[in-house]
Amino acid sequence: MIIPEILDYKDVLTEEMRKPANWIIAYIEPSMAWPARVQRIVYFGQEFLILPVTNDAYPAVAVKACGANDDELRERILRFLSVLSWIKDGGASVVSFGGGSHLLAHLRPKGGGLMICNEIDLRYLPRVSAPKARLALALMREGRSLKHIAYSFLTFWRVMEVAVGKNEIMDWIAKAIPRLTEARAKEAIGKIQDGDEKIISEHLYVSGRCAIAHAGSEPIVDPDQPKDTWRLAQEMPLVEALAVLAIEEVLGVQTSSTIYREHLYELGGFKRIFGENVVRNALDRVATPDLSDVDVPIVDIGLMSREPFQALQALRLSSMAHENGMIQLQFSRGDGRLQVQLGLNFEEERLEFDIFNAVFGTPDDGSATWADIKADANDFMKWYFLNGCLTVSDSETGELIARKDEFVPVNVTVDPDAFDDEAAKWRNIANERRISGQDDPQV
Repeated sequence: MIIPEILDYKDVLTEEMRKPANWIIAYIEPSMAWPARVQRIVYFGQEFLILPVTNDAYPAVAVKACGANDDELRERILRFLSVLSWIKDGGASVVSFGGGSHLLAHLRPKGGGLMICNEIDLRYLPRVSAPKARLALALMREGRSLKHIAYSFLTFWRVMEVAVGKNEIMDWIAKAIPRLTEARAKEAIGKIQDGDEKIISEHLYVSGRCAIAHAGSEPIVDPDQPKDTWRLAQEMPLVEALAVLAIEEVLGVQTSSTIYREHLYELGGFKRIFGENVVRNALDRVATPDLSDVDVPIVDIGLMSREPFQALQALRLSSMAHENGMIQLQFSRGDGRLQVQLGLNFEEERLEFDIFNAVFGTPDDGSATWADIKADANDFMKWYFLNGCLTVSDSETGELIARKDEFVPVNVTVDPDAFDDEAAKWRNIANERRISGQDDPQV
């Protein structure tokens, strides 16, 4: 494993990020792994800039104020942080908000390390819009961010109150206990009076929730009693696991482990585009779904963590067909010189892409543009063969629609130098054609 290099704040800002703009910034103290490089992601139409861990400053999340007021933008950042916390099973507290014309650093004290990663896996960002689900995720982030055991315990209980309802919690916990799989939660269950589900729910309510929230009657959690703190520390993984289960099962916001295990992230964006009825009909091998009203956006095809490939930008849908439970999509450049074919396999929750046959184009027309496309497609294939992760994004908004796992070549020998030589050859041809006036005869 390559340990990412941590830079000084001044060294992580690109030239584009140094330009004046109207910024709103939240400086973060995360209790989860935070990236060591800048990441950009579009979520609900808003572009978020994730500023990395550095040697001298707090990490941050920043947005440009494009017509929205400051309070609205701060809420968007907090909602985004709550979703990040959910998919990363961690916390993120805001040290302070800032803003202005430049992305200024908020210096942090020396000493005290932060968990780091190369990048946050953003394959799955649930689009949470229901008020209850948003509140539950906000409370989940708060509970995972707090350094006070009793208050974290109480906050996780509040998550269940939001999801399940105060009057139904006890019965719900008793029924939910057998479905828990988290190891520390199951260990806690075994220590509470032989694991009787009803006794467990009553114990968590009386000796946990009420004992923390009230001080007028026994039992009371006494902060100066080590045994009280120790007991809550042992039982908190159980309450946290119950809160997670409530969000997933009752509010319908799935965990990353569920999404990755079932590969639901691969087609999640396309499911939103096509809608439930079309997807359900596509799964029916007898019925042919009506695709006439589906509005598929212009897309960019790319690879995760790679610069855009110009030839694969702004591709328009050129054909769409339903075949054996799968919807086949073909996208094309505006000039028709390159096409990309994708298959939406709803039965297996897979985005089908055949690197050997899914990218194709017209014969060489002698133009510089054709040679540029050839070079770009060659670069794309090289990086795809080198464990690339295919991405499909909305060309207008930048929002990620779909993503595949890393490609693992089988019975293929990849020679990166040969790919580079081929790309260089076609770029030289493109330059020669421009000099000779063969710019673009078809356009």
